Amino acid sequence: MPDQRELATAAALALPHFVSSTVRFHAAVAERLGVTATELHCLHLVSGGVSESPTELAGLLGMTTGAFTRMLDRMERARLVERVPDPEDRRRLAVRPLPDRLPELAELYAPLARFFGDRFGGFDRRQLTALLGFLTDGRAIAEREATRLRESPEHVTRVIPG
Repeated sequence: MPDQRELATAAALALPHFVSSTVRFHAAVAERLGVTATELHCLHLVSGGVSESPTELAGLLGMTTGAFTRMLDRMERARLVERVPDPEDRRRLAVRPLPDRLPELAELYAPLARFFGDRFGGFDRRQLTALLGFLTDGRAIAEREATRLRESPEHVTRVIPG
């Protein structure tokens, strides 16, 4: 049986493969729905209750508000979301998912949802706590580093001569 160091190494090596497979899966779902991966991500943020503020959603997606508005136009044409008056301030808009395509989305995600539900159902409290801590801390550092990279003076898009 592998020792703790070997298990930690194996986990560190498996993580990029897991992330890559997840990205490919999301790209396939987006393609099936006829949207971009960013539009799909936005739909997840909105339908998951993360935010309904266009400004906040644009920030979460790393987009300018202008680019986000154009994306919302496309998402409305695809009948994924709608812009409605914000119930707390009618001068602002809120983004809400339209229920039309959510069953299709749920069907596409059903195999993964079952897998994760089954797997997490077999974890004890200690394992779930460790997993949640890993995911929460990993998210925080990824967000911090994305911000740092975007805001650093070295943030330059380089075109590689071909």
